[in-house]
Amino acid sequence: SNHMASGPTFDGPPTGPRPDPAVDVAGFFQHRDAVVKEKFVRIETSKIIKEKLKLCYLREGVNHLENCSELATAYMDSLRGTGIYKIHNAHHARDVVKRGGQL
Repeated sequence: SNHMASGPTFDGPPTGPRPDPAVDVAGFFQHRDAVVKEKFVRIETSKIIKEKLKLCYLREGVNHLENCSELATAYMDSLRGTGIYKIHNAHHARDVVKRGGQL
């Protein structure tokens, strides 16, 4: 089976709008906790894919561009929504501007 033998479980990402903290304080914090947990799961998933990508690069050597491309795409896709992708791109964009637009 495809489930972990042990470990924490949670209900997954929240659905519906975020509760108004003035009306439903408990619901607001439950929603926030669920969002944070979902983000942590996505970040850890990205880390696992990144480690697999590193191993692929080392294993494939000069052929890594061809043989690891699907894993590289999966890694970049996994970064979306975690905040990591935005941070790295912002730093890169700022550096490009400093160099006069040259990569």
